[in-house]
Amino acid sequence: MPDDGENGSVRMRILLVDDDPDIRVGFTTALGRRGHEVVTAASARDALVRAEEDRPDIGIIDVMLPDGDGQGLCRAIRDRWGFPTVMLTARDDDADIVDGLDSGADDYVVKPVAPAVLEARLRTVLRRDQRAISLAKDEPITIGDLTFDSAAMAARVGETAIALSATELRLLRELVDNRGRALTRDQLIDTVWARSAPDTPRVVDTTVQRLRAKLTAAGVRSPTLDTLRGIGYRLG
Repeated sequence: MPDDGENGSVRMRILLVDDDPDIRVGFTTALGRRGHEVVTAASARDALVRAEEDRPDIGIIDVMLPDGDGQGLCRAIRDRWGFPTVMLTARDDDADIVDGLDSGADDYVVKPVAPAVLEARLRTVLRRDQRAISLAKDEPITIGDLTFDSAAMAARVGETAIALSATELRLLRELVDNRGRALTRDQLIDTVWARSAPDTPRVVDTTVQRLRAKLTAAGVRSPTLDTLRGIGYRLG
């Protein structure tokens, strides 16, 4: 999830994909000054690596890339990670705009564009995306082998239920809602143990270990519940 800045603005982790180094430097500098974290890639292949390693909130994708097209990259990002994308291009024909949006992009911005305008478009796309996620939260979510039903507070593999305690279910819901993102012990205590904080943060580690063991025993090979040394945990 994007963070709120000190002035209430949304602080985003942005993936910028463009083979023009001047554009990468220019927007990285301008958006960085506005408080955002920008990771860049010069090709579709590099972009997929950055998406996997950095888990951005939103992507800015150029249409023409040296090893493919931005439309295909938007589709790959939507299918694999689900974060929204904005196409950034010099092409302004109606047909190009339609193709870009049909490919899975959430918006289409024509160059040249002022950083403030681009930032505003990114914020709008993120707000729309988060509203869609909120509306869909009552629907069961399937990630790899695991299906989690937040409305029923139940987890299963296929049609077979996984026996989890109430705390383990709350922990799993938090991990599923933030899948792909690192969560610290303190963050998990604030959400999973909000009503009754544990005496020691080690309780988080113990609960994660029990949950991981139960998921493994139930046949869940994907997603993985990863330990991030010195940071916390992530559902990968």
